[in-house]
Amino acid sequence: MALAFVAAWQFVPRIGGLSEWKLFDPYFISSPRQLGQTLLDLLSGRNGVPSVWGYLWPTLQASIVGLVTAMGVGGLAGLVLGSFKFVGAVLHPFVVALNAVPRVALIPIVIVLFGSGLLTSVIVAFMVVFFVALFNAYEGARTVEAHVLQNVQLLGASRWDVMWRVRFSYALAWTLSALPVAVSFAIVSVVTGEILTGTSGMGLLILTATNQANATMTFAVIVVLSVCALLLLWISELFRRRALHWWTQGT
Repeated sequence: MALAFVAAWQFVPRIGGLSEWKLFDPYFISSPRQLGQTLLDLLSGRNGVPSVWGYLWPTLQASIVGLVTAMGVGGLAGLVLGSFKFVGAVLHPFVVALNAVPRVALIPIVIVLFGSGLLTSVIVAFMVVFFVALFNAYEGARTVEAHVLQNVQLLGASRWDVMWRVRFSYALAWTLSALPVAVSFAIVSVVTGEILTGTSGMGLLILTATNQANATMTFAVIVVLSVCALLLLWISELFRRRALHWWTQGT
């Protein structure tokens, strides 16, 4: 299927008359051959094409730092909200209201406060991933079976013991189950922030390619980001399985 798609992408636009449509015009959709050449130029930094490595590292660094920080802080916040009913009942409506605010609209405020740079990209990723972790941890902490809570309370466990020894495990499992989604959100948010702020990163490469109407460069950057995202997703899946080996075994 993939080979058929690539072949169609390369040869169908050559059929007479089809190139008059933007959908089949190589100027707008590029071609696999041009894409492959541009990818090689990006990786090696030759033929007047900037090396991708200097742009890729800031994007990955901001994504990873924002992801890890948001998962930790959001997970702990969700655990607290799910463990204490009164706190959860009071703060949950405010959390829902904050989550409804488009984070893209907050980027100008972040730029004014922190400037345009790595810190801004980290904060943007944090704002997006934080609520993913918080809501999953919140639901996980609230879904502990009643008989489990009754058993530990009969054994003399305090409220703090219940939170850290029982609810924490459920919140951790629910939070890490959202890790693949959080990885994708972190990368997308960082690249979006870079496009809007002009911060050095993969978003800046996309912005430059767009301004130059360079479809081939745009597709090349997308391919590089996709490969990096798949790699991070694979690593996150390995981490999740390792951290939750007891959960997947039903113990």
